[in-house]
Amino acid sequence: MRTLLFNPFEKYSDTILIVFGLLFTLIGGYLGFVFNARFDGVIDLHFVKNVSIFNPLLDIGIDIVTLTICLFVVGKLINNKTRCIDILSATMIARIPFYFITFFNANNKAYAISERILTLVKSNQINTLEALDVFYLMLMTFAIIASLIWSMVLLFNGFKTAVNAKETKHTLFFIGTLIFAEILSKILIINLN
Repeated sequence: MRTLLFNPFEKYSDTILIVFGLLFTLIGGYLGFVFNARFDGVIDLHFVKNVSIFNPLLDIGIDIVTLTICLFVVGKLINNKTRCIDILSATMIARIPFYFITFFNANNKAYAISERILTLVKSNQINTLEALDVFYLMLMTFAIIASLIWSMVLLFNGFKTAVNAKETKHTLFFIGTLIFAEILSKILIINLN
């Protein structure tokens, strides 16, 4: 079970990983539409008032393509035998934990709480925030942090397996590439979506 959750790349073929990655990409896009979520960066998720069916799918597509290309280029520098399909499957599988976070915006609850907080901050009344809202935000924050960690573990394990990374400098290349891909994906999403 641990392998399935954190490093499926060692156990399953690239075909199975791609199929599951595509399936969950479509599910994630649909959940983004249903729960008004924007995946507006490689490691970002924001809730908005409403979205079209195409916004989350385009966001996810840009995120996957951007991260795949960036990691593939670095992977080729580390190991010339790196295959794009392995990086693509790692990128798609690593996004799955983000899709679970969308449920926190059922009935636009997370969005409504964030709007209330902004209103309270603007009127300098943040101390009047309801205890239930604080609890909900704490629960959501915990889930977001857990999903982010899970996603990064999946992505790193997939990258490590795809490029046969073993050195500390490979980990640093991975981190630098992730930061670059985050910035690039944000720029692309702002301009294209």
